[in-house]
Amino acid sequence: RRARPSDPTRLPAMAASTARALPPVAAGAPIPRVGRSGSTRDGRTAVARSRATATTRARATDTATPAVTTPASDAEWAASSPLEFAPSLKDAASCDALAVVGKKACVLDEGLLAHLPDAVQTHVRLLARDIKPGSEGAKRTTSVVLFDEEGDTLGTERGTTTLELTVIVLPDASKLSRHNAPSASHALTKCLAGFKAPRFGKTLGVACALADASEAVAIAAAVARAFPTYSTKSTDARRTESGRGAVAVKGTVKVALFDASRESHDEKTKNGNARVDAFAAAASVAGGVRLAARIVDTPPAFMDPDALVAEALNVCAELNALLFASDENESEKASRRVVATTLRETELIAGGFGGIVGVGAAAARDGREPALVHLCHRSDGDATKGRSTALVGKGITFDTGGLQIKGKTGMPGMKTDLGGAAGALGAFKAAVLIDPDGFKRGGGDLHCVLCVAENAVGPSAFRPDDVLLCKSGRSVEINNTDAEGRLVLADGVAFASGEDVDADDVVDIATLTGAQMVATGRFFAGIVSDSEEFERACVVAGRSSGDLTHPLPYAPEFFSREFGSAVADMRNSVKDRSNAQASCAGQFVANHLAKRGDTNGDADEAKVRKPKRWLHVDIAGPSTDKGSGRGTGFGVALLVELLNARGQR
Repeated sequence: RRARPSDPTRLPAMAASTARALPPVAAGAPIPRVGRSGSTRDGRTAVARSRATATTRARATDTATPAVTTPASDAEWAASSPLEFAPSLKDAASCDALAVVGKKACVLDEGLLAHLPDAVQTHVRLLARDIKPGSEGAKRTTSVVLFDEEGDTLGTERGTTTLELTVIVLPDASKLSRHNAPSASHALTKCLAGFKAPRFGKTLGVACALADASEAVAIAAAVARAFPTYSTKSTDARRTESGRGAVAVKGTVKVALFDASRESHDEKTKNGNARVDAFAAAASVAGGVRLAARIVDTPPAFMDPDALVAEALNVCAELNALLFASDENESEKASRRVVATTLRETELIAGGFGGIVGVGAAAARDGREPALVHLCHRSDGDATKGRSTALVGKGITFDTGGLQIKGKTGMPGMKTDLGGAAGALGAFKAAVLIDPDGFKRGGGDLHCVLCVAENAVGPSAFRPDDVLLCKSGRSVEINNTDAEGRLVLADGVAFASGEDVDADDVVDIATLTGAQMVATGRFFAGIVSDSEEFERACVVAGRSSGDLTHPLPYAPEFFSREFGSAVADMRNSVKDRSNAQASCAGQFVANHLAKRGDTNGDADEAKVRKPKRWLHVDIAGPSTDKGSGRGTGFGVALLVELLNARGQR
């Protein structure tokens, strides 16, 4: 076999170890600054410096911006562009730049303003009152001169610092349609589009005023999308041996969440624990969003099947290291630990995963073997009462279209075809961090199943007219090699719903069809479900999380006939492309679900009383930003909210 394109021995100098490492920072220590000493913005201290001296030092340090070699883990990527959710409002206000975000009444909340310096309070009031947010939000930016206690007030440079202040006012609920998220997180995403992570040594504070603590997840996810981690932009030292291929380290973005609801002081005190839990959950979801977005953004030469498998295994290892301390009882720790199982080509063939093997056959000949990754987190709750859930993600690391190849305009951007797997993995990580015991999700076990393959072109590629035998035992005649996602998902849901996992609820998430964008657009995922209750819960979770969804028809009697074949159980693409393609694609996946038996068979009676449910989430549109093409991490917040909402009922 030839060496894989992502083999480190074939990479350019960007894999060299000569770039400067990220300097260690002690826990609780201030972020090191470049070009100037630190100063607080609350009026206690400031550093006097002449403009000439500041300019000289800035020039001297321009080429000294720390850089690291290409990070090898999600933690390293996050460290190269830090996003912190722990800071207080005072911490956020002490940054070099500050953005105050929220609906007008929340931004003008006196409890919020009391945490800001007096001069900042005045400007926030002036800007917020003048902003007309409309239905998509609006922002204004100004510079605020801050004086220290001993500084003079004549405007001289001594004893002053300048803060760049931006006020973002989100639309009120009265300006939003009933299908939109009450948090107006879509407007925050748009208003933050022009923001960039600060350069090393600088900090940006984002103070989020929430109309209700339940908005924390949606707002945190919107902030996380604005500051993605993946980048290969070169540094000023690009022409040096040590700087070639190095990734610049950025400054810290400090996000403070503030409950500006109209509850009384006593009510806020009473609900304090719930608010803390909501803010902690928001931080975990934000981390999952950035993880998913980075996986989508990474070029396919680096995010090939091996790399995506490694991402899942890294998540497993990180969760076990974070959540299960070594001093716990070993038996208890073992029962709660996240367990990972990986099947590669040989095991997939032996296990009957014909869909994944067929799609990944061409790339496998070059060393990029397909895979199925199964992560499992056992709940401490009563398994007979809770519902186990499997999140099944489509992980096509690059989609050429196969032998029915895409055109020159259709193939660029197909690195994003693993958005479903990225979203499922990010959601699994966030859900376990939020709920390590499994009680919040109702007590059921949580599974993550990633269906990983590259749809490449080559002598071993699967062909039109081939017949694949899928995990479900059903045969599929190929009439479109570019309809490969449903083939890997078919094996994934068969595995998740069958005896291997036997999940009560199966949720598959995928960038499956362009028809989804025709049906529900770029802001709403299209969902299909065999359960009206499950469908309704997903819509509610979408409005709560900001990852909006809208139901598509579920009608097997109308759509199953589209896949008729004379030589196999079904074809993989529809006969009539005008007959609800997005629903039909979901129906193809549903055809491979294992059904739970009745009480006269061998099935466990307790499980018979819990009929299986299935939910299909097509995120082809909202998984990427139309303008930049970058991943949005869509699906992470949605799935976490869906799981947690079930536990609250």
